[in-house]
Formats: sequence, C-alpha cells, structure tokens
Amino acid sequence: MAVETVGVMSPGDMGSGVGGVLKKNGLRVITALNGRSDDSKRRASEQGFEDVGSLDELVIQSDLVLSILVPSEALSFAQNISEAIVRTDVKVAVADCNAVSPATGMKIGEVITAAGGKFIDAGIIGGSPRTGAVPRFYASGEHARILGELDGKGISVPIMDGPIGNASGLKMVYAALTKGTAALYASTLMTAKSLDLYEDLISELEQSQPDTLAGMNSLNTVSTKAFRWIGEMDEIAATFGDAGTTSKIHEGASETFQTIADSSIGHERVDSVDKTRSLEDSIAGMLKRAD
Repeated sequence: MAVETVGVMSPGDMGSGVGGVLKKNGLRVITALNGRSDDSKRRASEQGFEDVGSLDELVIQSDLVLSILVPSEALSFAQNISEAIVRTDVKVAVADCNAVSPATGMKIGEVITAAGGKFIDAGIIGGSPRTGAVPRFYASGEHARILGELDGKGISVPIMDGPIGNASGLKMVYAALTKGTAALYASTLMTAKSLDLYEDLISELEQSQPDTLAGMNSLNTVSTKAFRWIGEMDEIAATFGDAGTTSKIHEGASETFQTIADSSIGHERVDSVDKTRSLEDSIAGMLKRAD
C-alpha cells in the first residue's frame, strides 16, 4: 500500500523528530492532541504536525499510525486506538514502536488485530532525527512492509524475517547493552561519590580505562531520559526472564533510573538540561532527592 498520511502518537522527543523528518520528506503527518501536554503541543507545532483532535479522526485519516510512547503507555494506547478502529470501522495499520518485550508486543498485536487493525511489531534503535540521527525502525510480522514504505524518508526500516516479537526482541537485547551500561556507569559513580572515592576512581580510570571514562560522559544528559528508561528496563528484565536468563541485572537498572528520575535533576528534559554541568556535578545531583 502507498503510505501518504502518517499518524504519530505522540510528539515526544523521538516522535516529534520522526514526524518532522517524515514531513520534510513529503508525507502528511498528523496527531491527536486532545488531552496532551503543552510541551507535546509545542513540539507538534514546531515539527509541522496537523492536529486532528481525536483518535477517531487519527484512525480515519491515517494510512499508518506510529505508536511512539513510554513503555508503560504502550498497551493502554493499543486498547484506546483499537476502540477507535472498532468505532470508525477503518482497518488502519498500527506500528507499535515502543521499547516493550516480545510478550508485551504480542499482547498489543492481539488487541490491534482483534479490532480489525493491521499490526506491525517495530523496535527503534538510534537517536531522534531532532539531533540529526537516522533511527532504524526494525519491523516484523506479516504487515511489516507497510512500515517499510517509510524507508529512506528520514528513517531506515529494516524488514526482519520471522513473526511478531522479533523486532521488539531485538530492541530489548540491544538496549540491554546500551542503556544497561548507562545504568551500571551511573550506579558505579554514584556509589564512588557516596564513599568519597569519586576522584580516586576517576584518576584510576584515566590511567587504565580511558575509553570507559569517555563513555561515562553521556551520563550528563541521562537525567532527561531516566523517567522513560524505568519501564524499558522492566520490559528488558521480563524479556530476559522469559528467555531463561536472569532478570535481576535490569531490575537493578530500573531501580537506578528510578533514583535518577526522583533526584534533584530528574525533572530535566532534552530542551532544558544543563549542558554546562560537569560529570561530577551531574552525579551529585543524582544523589540528591528532589525537594
């Protein structure tokens, strides 16, 4: 099918960036902003989204809907859009692009399919186009090629062989490394700071692990993402448990990101983070609870 109109829910950092780049590549991009935050409305306006108001109108006017949300909202959104599919009797294609386990992805697929929609399992790897990145939307399932229509339009869409769950599973094991490592870095530096060993550890890393120390600099902005990564770590933990490996590593990572989200800098977002702050000051901020 030819995809000409893409519905994006919702215009967060990734969603707004993806919608913006699709618009620049000639697609019509719409969203439904009823009940959304002022920040979401601002980002949608900045990227040229059209607000159609309700989910019913989003379903009616879209050829393809991209669900790009925090993991905790993925299943509830699937239920809401499924009700809209039933009400409108429009068999729209819906790509769940959220960081969820294969098991959660399958549940979402069952909900969408039962309503008559065409479900696509997808997993995003890479940064937001707002930063100039070209994210990869891995896609699996029988309708994956519908999402494939967006390949080369500011995003890459590798089509995976195999059933629903493959794309979300790949996202899980990839993020287990990248974001799991960030959690390990953060918890290590927070512990060193609490033990008054921060400077000693940094000095040793400068001598023996300079590449690791360089990677730790990414923690300066983790405060903007921790709130989103809590649920993602929970989904990764479930994925590992379902696969027969330990879930405990990423349960701990979830706790680390919860601590950061609850800290004095946990309120920061991409547009408001203090980019001049030192790594040590960031770690100190993570150790201090928000007032």
